[in-house]
Amino acid sequence: MLHEKKPKDLLEDRIFTLSNFLSVSRVLLLPFFIQFTRKHIESPRSGEYLLLAIGTCVLAVLTDFLDGFLARLLSQESVLGKYLDPICDKIVTIGGLSVIVHYYQFPLWILLIYILRELLGVWLGGFLYLKRGIQGKPNWWGKFGVGLVAVSVLWYMTLPLVGPLLEETHFFQHPEYSGYVLVLILILGVVAYARRYWDIVFHPERFKLDPEDKKQKKKYQLV
Repeated sequence: MLHEKKPKDLLEDRIFTLSNFLSVSRVLLLPFFIQFTRKHIESPRSGEYLLLAIGTCVLAVLTDFLDGFLARLLSQESVLGKYLDPICDKIVTIGGLSVIVHYYQFPLWILLIYILRELLGVWLGGFLYLKRGIQGKPNWWGKFGVGLVAVSVLWYMTLPLVGPLLEETHFFQHPEYSGYVLVLILILGVVAYARRYWDIVFHPERFKLDPEDKKQKKKYQLV
């Protein structure tokens, strides 16, 4: 059976865990990344701020890996944590893409598509939890998308260091390619989510959740 949930139910689970701290710390790194990038643009001859910006980006990527890993290792997995991690990812990835749009001419239309997709993801996750009592699970396309955003940001950020050493026709001189691949990944992710949750969202009377069905258990989780 599908049951509605209340927002306060999220807070009844464990809040102060190491994995949740790492998720939030990723967001707290974003202002430093923006500041270091701005300082580098203002003083491009000094590579100090560029290296700090790249280091901050790498640190954010590491926290993204470690929060989930430590949650499983320390048995700190929680419903709140499983929603907090992707929300922090959305904030950081949109922030990172916004920086390279503003300073490094990453295509604005790709950023807008990404924001639209993330807003859709927030609505779907909230709807599944509050109206259907199901915890939406991220698919591999979503994880690939977050990873590709990190690749895009690091590619644009390292281009001033590596670009002058390469020929103008070299593949590395075109970081916008990563953005085009990102759009493809986003589209595939939306299609995958639609196939999984369409009936649950729009036709719940057709959906029957069987806790004994192992195949369903891998796809859905009651909360």
